Amino acid sequence: MTVVQDTHDASRIDREMETAFVSYDWDSDESIAETIVSTVAKLSNAEPEDIDRLYDRIDPDSLETIFEPANESTGRNAGHVSFSFETYTVTIHATGTIVVSGTA
Repeated sequence: MTVVQDTHDASRIDREMETAFVSYDWDSDESIAETIVSTVAKLSNAEPEDIDRLYDRIDPDSLETIFEPANESTGRNAGHVSFSFETYTVTIHATGTIVVSGTA
């Protein structure tokens, strides 16, 4: 197994296993969409502009909205959303964990 450290905090990308684990910070200046696109691009050994547009698969703004805090002080810590993007399944957990795995 070849694990390549990425520039995201606490991320692991294994191109051989076609899997990436990324810890997303909901307070980050980078959007969840940018994180997903850059992770898929790196996993695919491609440039972000060379892969499909994320918004052709899912509404990126909705991803942010789904996991917004329920009230002003409490973030959501349960639930997840999964969808296909490129040749991968992307799963976003309310905790900020993003798992990208190759589809069979």
